[in-house]
Amino acid sequence: MLDPLIAWIKRLWRGFIALFSWRLPAPEEGGPESFRKTRTAGRVAWRGSLLLIIILFLLWNVSFFWATLVWSNHSLTYPQQVLRQSGLVSAGEAVTTEGGTQETRTCDRSQIVAVQAYLLTYLTEDNDWIPSMPQFKIGLLGFASWDATPFFDNKASFQIGVMEAQRRVAVELTDVLGRERGTSVIDQDLQAARGRLQFDERTWVFNPFDDQRPFGPVQSTPGYYAGAIPLYERFNDRLERCEALFDARADNLYQFLDRVANDIGSTVDQLARRSTGERYDPATDTFVDAEGNDRGWFDFRADNLFMRASGQMYAYHGIMQAARIDFANVIAARDLADVWDRMEQHIAEAAALSPLIVSNGREDGFLMPDHLSIMAENILRARANMTELRDILAR
Repeated sequence: MLDPLIAWIKRLWRGFIALFSWRLPAPEEGGPESFRKTRTAGRVAWRGSLLLIIILFLLWNVSFFWATLVWSNHSLTYPQQVLRQSGLVSAGEAVTTEGGTQETRTCDRSQIVAVQAYLLTYLTEDNDWIPSMPQFKIGLLGFASWDATPFFDNKASFQIGVMEAQRRVAVELTDVLGRERGTSVIDQDLQAARGRLQFDERTWVFNPFDDQRPFGPVQSTPGYYAGAIPLYERFNDRLERCEALFDARADNLYQFLDRVANDIGSTVDQLARRSTGERYDPATDTFVDAEGNDRGWFDFRADNLFMRASGQMYAYHGIMQAARIDFANVIAARDLADVWDRMEQHIAEAAALSPLIVSNGREDGFLMPDHLSIMAENILRARANMTELRDILAR
């Protein structure tokens, strides 16, 4: 079980010894004094250069370690900061109010769009976007990927999970919610924002060792994502002036829930595959090896799946609360409040899971739990609630 880890540590140690055991040849005994001084100066210059390289390397990686381990503005209470808890009407709906001798049309902003903009700010401005940082792409001294470590890849996986949820919502905003019955013209701001969120996750300003990405200089991934923030804000400004459309109908809510349920269902399947070390085979009536494993704390890639799922749930924690406000009239008319409460509860419980070290042990394990199964169970409960809401809307 530990052989790959031990072999990697041995390779790292041999490289470390080879680096620091190399020495310039000693000056010849009895040679000219000037020659010995030159050789001594060369040795000092070499050691000084090596020390400078080590210091710069450490500073370069210290900034990376700080970016990966320190999370800014990370809190499950963020929907309370973003959402307008009491709106005039459902998002985009216009009402006519009497004001003196004039009638004024008033529209409301979309809270889903507001959460989208907030999450992008959280990912690109409040925190560094880890997947495109050169230190993350190079890995540990070039010997191993950070994805194979238990700590320094967690934030990157979490950010990718948040972005996956945002991409799903961006598609629904552009193709369904921001159009009238799917036949009107696509909103240009929503379309441009969706295009920016589809950008590659690992592009930096320069990419000299990556054949799949442009050498540079190019706009980095976080710059591309951040460019969607003003697009979403501009859409909401136009929506508030009744110059844009948010089609908050029951059939659109049905489709939105269906797409999100499918999205998180795929995540559950990936978690289940990784956490299943043995499966029952009906043909042979025995348990056989499955795709996953039961290595517990020593499955250093289990945390990638867990944190990506956690990021998705963190995003949907705010998005589904925002959808409740945007579709307030539909939820009230169909009496969906109780089921919606349970869905929000299970999403929040999944997003709140935060073990110090992610363990992928047996489901009945004593010392090493199966955190992947626990995450999958909470997501499945939320998905069941979405399916129930969808069934009520379909009646």
